[in-house]
Parts: sequence; structure tokens; C-alpha cells
Amino acid sequence: MSEQGDEQTGREAAAEALCEQNRKVLGVFTIAVVFLLLQLPYLVVTDTDSSLFVVAVLNVVGSGAFALLSGGALWFCRQRAM
Repeated sequence: MSEQGDEQTGREAAAEALCEQNRKVLGVFTIAVVFLLLQLPYLVVTDTDSSLFVVAVLNVVGSGAFALLSGGALWFCRQRAM
């Protein structure tokens, strides 16, 4: 029973630490979204057989992942504060 209580306390501590860094997470989210929007046109403009297209795809996937994760963290903290 105490292990479950310790686990819950650890999760609460992790959630609290994440939500304390809300401004930094917002910064990561903003940079990821801006970079994603800058990279999306390269998917249309470049030739699909070029190495630039591969780099653009990797950049879009990476910045999209950062945007989703940081946006999810922001949403979680906002829901937790309510």
C-alpha cells in the first residue's frame, strides 16, 4: 500500500515540477510551431527525390513532435490548475 502512495507522490511531484516550468514549456511550444510553419512550404516546393526534402520531412516530424508534446504539457497544466 505504501508503494502505491509513494508512486502517486512521485507522479504529483513530477507534475508539479513540470507545471512550475510553464513559461519555458510555452517557449518550446512557440519555437516548435514557428519552425514547423517555416518548414512546411519546403515539403511542397522541393523535389521529392532530393536530400533537402528528406531534411524537411525530418524537421517537420521533429518540430511537430515537440509542438505536440509541449502543447500537451501546457494543456495538462492548464487542466490541473482548474
